[in-house]
Amino acid sequence: MPTPSVIPAKQIRSQDTQRKLMAAVHHCLQSKFFEHISIKELCDHAGVSVGTFYRRFKNKEALLPLLYQDFGSELTHWIEQLEQMPLKTLADAVQEITHKTHEFFVANRSLFRTIHLNSRLHTDIVAGEALIDRRLLYSRISHILLSFSDEINAIDKSAAANMVIFTMITALLDKVLYPDITPSVACELDSFALCDELTKMLLLYLGHSNV
Repeated sequence: MPTPSVIPAKQIRSQDTQRKLMAAVHHCLQSKFFEHISIKELCDHAGVSVGTFYRRFKNKEALLPLLYQDFGSELTHWIEQLEQMPLKTLADAVQEITHKTHEFFVANRSLFRTIHLNSRLHTDIVAGEALIDRRLLYSRISHILLSFSDEINAIDKSAAANMVIFTMITALLDKVLYPDITPSVACELDSFALCDELTKMLLLYLGHSNV
């Protein structure tokens, strides 16, 4: 019978330190943006010394790959919840997905802003992004719409569903994350009211007759 492997105490302490620091990152992101969080603030909340931090990480940005891994898990869990929604019509699906997406973005605004900005600023260190197959995840949302394909009046229904997801996510990201510095300023509605207008517009694009 093989002897069970024993994890060295030093490795256990290292994993525990990492968990505490990542918990601190998520906590701080609830009230401020990543670039405004100091290493001392993270360490104070995690209950570890600044010296301990620098023995494990070169700088704060070295936490980004770990943050991306967490983000991938949260995004996957959220899509699983979308897939379990009891929907009866295409209109229900578009409305619910739009509002649930808005709620998800608002609840995780600082996290999404961190992911959105740093995936462009630090492409060399965001290795965790490779663990997130965005195309697959977004296609899963499209397939929710395609389950009502008989209500979609388009030659290429799959392409139409993908365009709806792209338009919805892009519009809501801009309105929630950067309401004053992107083309979203052209829309005078707040992000909540935008959801209702997006639903109408996207249903019209899908050729839905009961809008």
